[in-house]
Amino acid sequence: MRMKEKVYIDRLFADYEDTQEIRDFKEEIAGNLRERVKELASKGLGEEEAFDKAAAELGDITAIADDLGKRKRNEAIGQMYMKAKVPITKKTAAGLTIATGMLLMGAGLAALNYFIETSGMLLYYISVILIAGACGLYAYSGLTQESIASYPMKCIRALAYGIILFIGIMGEGIVMVSFFLGGMELAVALGIEFALVFPAVCALVFLVTTESDRKKPWVKAIAEHEMEIATRLRSDSIDMVRAAKFGVMSIGLWILAAAVFITIGVFYDWWYALLVFPFAIAFQVMMISTIFVKKSEIILH
Repeated sequence: MRMKEKVYIDRLFADYEDTQEIRDFKEEIAGNLRERVKELASKGLGEEEAFDKAAAELGDITAIADDLGKRKRNEAIGQMYMKAKVPITKKTAAGLTIATGMLLMGAGLAALNYFIETSGMLLYYISVILIAGACGLYAYSGLTQESIASYPMKCIRALAYGIILFIGIMGEGIVMVSFFLGGMELAVALGIEFALVFPAVCALVFLVTTESDRKKPWVKAIAEHEMEIATRLRSDSIDMVRAAKFGVMSIGLWILAAAVFITIGVFYDWWYALLVFPFAIAFQVMMISTIFVKKSEIILH
């Protein structure tokens, strides 16, 4: 680059680390500056005046350099933390080991009873309890273990997740085994669903929607920086609040649809009950257009 452009750009970037990314950026700016000076000079401006005007037109290029520097720092921090290892605690290791043993034992008992038919339905129910307990213990052990990106969840809340999963999976397992293998009446099976599975699903939705942020500061820093870049590049980016609202409303819609479907099927007719789902899909499409599509977009299109 010419001496004048080089001196000018070197002064702008005097406080920045001399990385390859910054050097490439400086070369690009110098080329643009040089071409603009030539263009202005060809229109009759003097060399000094053309240079001053071209430099003023560049705007605040240090803001872009700040982004480059932040991204470089965030990448370095991220790589440092990703290389770091968070040891698994003895409590977590014990929980995962016990959960795996329960899962294998439950699957083994179910397979044994299916092929040998030794004890009627008893082994199936024991298998369901073991598998449901394994899932709950997996959830508790995983949530209370610190990871590279997240802090551990409080034991009481993690225990709530584990118990809810245990109850829900156990209830659903008992219904499936009893209805398809034991000849249980549909009304009784639905009663178990309403007593165990539906409350567990609602409690799980409540826990998920009220979950606190457990991400570590370095993850938040990278996420915030990437969000800033995405927001600048896409002015029509999806609002996270609207996305969360859509998720919660969708869960509520389909829980309600399932309840109406079962109610109509039990008390009237299962074929008519199927009509619930087209209406639920149509309502969800309306939700998408209401929550995510802006009025200005509708007018433009």
